[in-house]
Amino acid sequence: MYQLKEEEIDFILDDIRQNGIVLEDLQNNLLDHICCIIENEMEDEENFYEFYGKIMPRFFASRLAEIEEETHYLLTFKNYYAMKNTIRYSGFLSAIALMAAAIFKTMHWPGAGFLFLLGGFGFSFIFLPLLIILKFKDEEKTIDKWVFAFGFVLAMAAVVGSLFKIMHWPYANILMRGSVTVFLFGYIPLYYFTRIRRAESRFNTNINTILLVAWGGMTYALFNLHNSSKTSIMLLESLEVMEAANKQISLDNSELSKHAALKIDSNALYVSAENLIKYIQDIKLNLIAETANKPLQEASIIDASEFSSGNDKLKPTTFFEDDKHALSKAHLISELEAFNRQLDLVQTDKNGLSIPTEKLSFQSLSIIDILEQLSFIQFQVASVQNIVLRQAQQDM
Repeated sequence: MYQLKEEEIDFILDDIRQNGIVLEDLQNNLLDHICCIIENEMEDEENFYEFYGKIMPRFFASRLAEIEEETHYLLTFKNYYAMKNTIRYSGFLSAIALMAAAIFKTMHWPGAGFLFLLGGFGFSFIFLPLLIILKFKDEEKTIDKWVFAFGFVLAMAAVVGSLFKIMHWPYANILMRGSVTVFLFGYIPLYYFTRIRRAESRFNTNINTILLVAWGGMTYALFNLHNSSKTSIMLLESLEVMEAANKQISLDNSELSKHAALKIDSNALYVSAENLIKYIQDIKLNLIAETANKPLQEASIIDASEFSSGNDKLKPTTFFEDDKHALSKAHLISELEAFNRQLDLVQTDKNGLSIPTEKLSFQSLSIIDILEQLSFIQFQVASVQNIVLRQAQQDM
């Protein structure tokens, strides 16, 4: 049986401290446990430092500090694991109940109402509240805690409103419309402006905001189908957010390009992306000019809000289906496919980078809808530029 020397014990203790273990009791417990393993399992002829390196991975999945974090949760949040399990099971059972309720209601089977109540209230009053509590523990910044909590509360109100609507109970419209309105005009701006200034999360913030606005806008439009002007307002606001995201990522790319040394193939891809963005911008300007019956020179100063009705679908459709000019849907798809082929040659990891063209359609869409789609394609192309530039910076 191996006998540890004093300097070896000091080495173990110093290593435990350097790996993020701060609690003195935990340091001593780990030290005692490690010493017991070494003295019982290590042969006299073995090298202490090599053996120590072999046994340490037994105590953690990725780093030793995990033990301190787990201990902290156990000491300050004794029901942490029970709560995590409750969240897991309540979320799973609520989702199953809601899915079954939808099937039962479609098939007109009895019990649909009970399943909706079970799934909806389980989701709203068990799953989401516990998730709020865990977010308060997980998030480091106080503002992030309150922003996420605010979003979850709005989600609770929306789900309860949906249940009230399904069950034909009073105040359903107030709950649904109120929660979605506050979400769209309160939560999304709050989320965007509290995170956009952080360089490490700026790109994700832009993407998440776009998705949130798209969902919120479409949901809000369902409440206002009887009033086309309100729907048009929502579309205009969604388009404005999309354009703002494009401006932001364009500024980011411009700044990154000053400090990135691109390889020949990457530089060619970057230039192709720049040309494709300009090409789509030309399509947008020509589309605006064609729809507004104005000269092309005036298209850049025409505000999208001038298309107030949002119902002029004939001109945009005719414009895009005409293959005789270079700004048609067919030519756009051809340009996107050429860009995707060039991207395949440069990027080894192509997951999520290629621009999808199979389901690209502008049929029977209003001018504002088409402008939003085209702006999103521009954003996707600019995102590829951003990735290429960041990879070039990493390779420097």
